[in-house]
Amino acid sequence: MKDPAATGQLLTSVIERLSTADSVERVTSIVARAVRDLMDADGATFVLREDEKCFYADEDAVGPLWKGLRFPLTACVSGWAMLHRESVVIPDIYVDERVPHDAYRPTFVQSMAMVPIRREAPIGALGAYWSEPHEPSAEQVRLVEVLANSAAVALENLELRGAVVRRAAERDHLESAVHTLVHDLRNPLFAMLGCAELLVDETDPDVVREFARTILRSGQRLDAQIDRMLAVYRITHAELRPEAVDLTALADEIAQPLLRGAGRDVDLDIEDGMRAHLDPVMADLMLRNLLDNAFKYTGRQEAPRIRLARTSAGPRQDTFVVADNGAGFDPLRTDDLFRPLTRLHDSRDFPGTGLGLASVARIVELHGGAIRAEGRVGQGASFYLSLPNAA
Repeated sequence: MKDPAATGQLLTSVIERLSTADSVERVTSIVARAVRDLMDADGATFVLREDEKCFYADEDAVGPLWKGLRFPLTACVSGWAMLHRESVVIPDIYVDERVPHDAYRPTFVQSMAMVPIRREAPIGALGAYWSEPHEPSAEQVRLVEVLANSAAVALENLELRGAVVRRAAERDHLESAVHTLVHDLRNPLFAMLGCAELLVDETDPDVVREFARTILRSGQRLDAQIDRMLAVYRITHAELRPEAVDLTALADEIAQPLLRGAGRDVDLDIEDGMRAHLDPVMADLMLRNLLDNAFKYTGRQEAPRIRLARTSAGPRQDTFVVADNGAGFDPLRTDDLFRPLTRLHDSRDFPGTGLGLASVARIVELHGGAIRAEGRVGQGASFYLSLPNAA
């Protein structure tokens, strides 16, 4: 095995190249070569799961293995690793009952190791092979597991990029913007997580280790942010299933963790008995964005006040308001509030994606309602939503 510094440089280089890979073939080629180098192996393969089959998409070996072939998941060790969601090391393939011996006799393989690509719901596996009885170190297996995580994100990133191309011409700006933004965030995300994971295990100085843990925590938060942005994308595709929703109870549930995390007293007034006829998942996302905004933009107020109430009732629609005494906005830019990726405040003062209010507007629109905003800089903001009543 290479010395730790050389190994770290190799894996870092591979992760960086994966972040710019523009095809599945490029990903599989980069990863298969890296597995062989990291494992000091005589061969390596990249296997993709296709329903109940293993597809041997690529290989880097001294002799031919199974590139381009497909086998049932239950008939090969790569399938075993995926089904059991764990890495497996087999020093002698001919004394292990998990190995289909007849498939290996025509090859040079005597020993192997197989690592699933992503432990939760594996999408493939990475394999290393040796021509003589051999058992890789636990550290080598761990390095390939790090590489497998990066390969998983690289493949997901390619799928997302393809979605941008397919849908940009036929969908609205919000959907295209979300896909593009998520794609741009994925590249640095998986490079950061892969390198940070190496630093945590490979570096001794406490200061550097703590720095690496900070990178990991930041990457996890970024990943959560991506999930929130993808929720906006799903609005376009989800089938609405409206029902009577208790907005009061839902708002209370959403507000509790916000109150605990506020670090200050917040005067929160949620009116009792508010109901509307909405898709409950969409209603949750709508109120979550509005209340998140209210807590965020009152963050610098000494006495923050937030109110959610019904302001009027009609035969078909009721009007509700979410109001706060926070930073407010320039009334001349009211129309910009609901445009995707448009921000009215400096991100250094109030961080965010610029997607929250755009998603709220879309949800209201999908339910046949209307939304408007009132506010002034430094004097708070009010958002009025006309929604189908529960009757």
